[in-house]
Amino acid sequence: MDLGRDSRTRLIVLCICVVLLVWIVGFGFDRLLAKDGVTRSDILVTSNALTGIVAGFLFYSLANNERLRRKFVRERLRTIAEMNHHIRNSLQVITYATAADPDGSVELIRDSVERIEWALREVLPGHVPSPATPPQTPRETLRAG
Repeated sequence: MDLGRDSRTRLIVLCICVVLLVWIVGFGFDRLLAKDGVTRSDILVTSNALTGIVAGFLFYSLANNERLRRKFVRERLRTIAEMNHHIRNSLQVITYATAADPDGSVELIRDSVERIEWALREVLPGHVPSPATPPQTPRETLRAG
């Protein structure tokens, strides 16, 4: 039985729990009011009002949780779109730099790589670890060795 966060089974179980809770609360209100010698019509009105308040509170709680979840998803999509923008622009510079001037494009490529690293570090803080040192280009590796 799948009881994951967005599973259909979990939703059905949650609905059954709400039905049982509202039924138990309504029955409890009926029993409580009947013991105090309240008239039948007053019991009916008061019990239904109290049961409606409980059901309304449960609905508000569920709807508010869904609203917060949707807000979170919208913020994540906005962050992903911003990352997409930064990384695509940097990759476009890399692509054109290597096609236009293969020998003099190392600095443009380095700048684009730094922009990608910045985007990953600043736009997605805590999600992607930033490297401790920037990667060396093949030309720097040859000079060092």
